[in-house]
Amino acid sequence: MYNYFLISGKILNKPEIKDVGDGKKVVNLLIGVQRSFKNMDGEYSYDTLKISLWEFLADYASDAFKKGKEVGIKGRIVPVEVDLGDDKKAIYHNLIGERIVFNENTNPKEFPTIQQAEEES
Repeated sequence: MYNYFLISGKILNKPEIKDVGDGKKVVNLLIGVQRSFKNMDGEYSYDTLKISLWEFLADYASDAFKKGKEVGIKGRIVPVEVDLGDDKKAIYHNLIGERIVFNENTNPKEFPTIQQAEEES
């Protein structure tokens, strides 16, 4: 079984690190992903996805990412169940980035994966 996503798009917000306690850091990115087909107006639409980058990837993102930069992100999908009350529940999905690749045509730079960071420490 597989549980991963792979997207390529443009960064829509300025990445800012947030400290969530216990020394953990996160950056939440909004990525605009162009659809592969035109809409009824003859234009390409974009989907906006929120992706969370944790720990060392958050550091990279806050230093290297700029609004408008193209990036590729691979990661996993984490379902979260929310209690809405009255015995109703909803499930939404978090996208957690685990690997980052710049999509620049000139001199692309690849960042390490979580496994590589664990092997080095």
